[in-house]
Amino acid sequence: MRKTVYLLAAVVAFALPAGCFRQDVRTLEIRIPNMASQDCFKIIQSALNRVEGIVSVEPDIPNRKLTVTYNSTKVGVKNIEYVITGLGFEANDNPGKTDARERLPADCR
Repeated sequence: MRKTVYLLAAVVAFALPAGCFRQDVRTLEIRIPNMASQDCFKIIQSALNRVEGIVSVEPDIPNRKLTVTYNSTKVGVKNIEYVITGLGFEANDNPGKTDARERLPADCR
């Protein structure tokens, strides 16, 4: 009986933490009007890949949109938009930081 209790306690101890860290992977589409080239996308991709919770970043350069797949338990929409606007790019209706925009390549302004 005692072995059964210890075994059950061990199983619960190992199984419980796995359930506490459930991932909530979502997809977000962001309009980026000044993402005019692959170079612009690479700047954004590089910054977003350093953010914990970002799963993937896919460009749609002709339509100037970005599709971001992310774990919403680690990063939120506003955080993603903040990173992009901090680079100088407009993200949805959020304007890019003016001083950062000036440092972007000409085709990304």
